[in-house]
Amino acid sequence: MKKTLTVLILIIGIQIAYSQVVLDFKTKNENNIKDRTMMLDILRANLYEKYQQEFIFVVNHFKVSKNFAWFEGSAQRKDGKTIILNPDGEYDCCGVTSLFKKSNGKWYIAESWSFGTDISFYGIRSRFPDAPRVIFPPRGNIYDN
Repeated sequence: MKKTLTVLILIIGIQIAYSQVVLDFKTKNENNIKDRTMMLDILRANLYEKYQQEFIFVVNHFKVSKNFAWFEGSAQRKDGKTIILNPDGEYDCCGVTSLFKKSNGKWYIAESWSFGTDISFYGIRSRFPDAPRVIFPPRGNIYDN
């Protein structure tokens, strides 16, 4: 009995040590406000650089695990006006996705896509194999190819 209990405790300890902690940043709260705000501000600055418009986001998915975070949402202009996109380009308003990576205590955009007409992030895990699968929404293997 004592040996069985020891083995059971050891197995549970190993599972806990190797389990992936996944944080959901979809909704801002006191536990995630610093990192969540930092990442969304970086994304806002990135979009401002590209489009010269200030944005806010409707967050659809935002998961964090280890040193990676995956964001999916919709952009809206901060002033409430219609988003202005280059009429010569192919855009699909208003989706934004981004893979963030944390390095030396700071978040950076690893890859980001805005207003795309296709699945630009197809195969992102092959480009970032350390990104935990659990941060991505369940969509089959589109992240792996």
